[in-house]
Amino acid sequence: MRLAWFFLALAIATEVAGLTAMKAASAKGSYLGHVVMYVSIALSYVFLAKAVKTISVGVAYAIWEGSGVAIITLVSVFVFGHVLTGREMLGLSMAVAGILLVNAGEHREEDAPATEGAIDERT
Repeated sequence: MRLAWFFLALAIATEVAGLTAMKAASAKGSYLGHVVMYVSIALSYVFLAKAVKTISVGVAYAIWEGSGVAIITLVSVFVFGHVLTGREMLGLSMAVAGILLVNAGEHREEDAPATEGAIDERT
């Protein structure tokens, strides 16, 4: 299970790297930036596919996309100098809250009681 979450973290990181490269390439017109973008986004999908072998697709996708949006917004603020409006800050905070709620609702095998194959002690 931990490996799946590691793959999800890699999927998020490579998505953010790809989108950052896309912004940099569009500003400079660099073909190398486009290559980095395509490779990073492709790797992101590969890692996401590995994560959904264990994590449910809806949860993994929500966390992947929501975290990617939140992190790339922070990158755009701190690296590219974008200034967030009040609405953007509200939307970002709602996205983060949604990610936390989706993650909290994820059913984990280690949290579930071991009922399969258990013997009822009352008999």
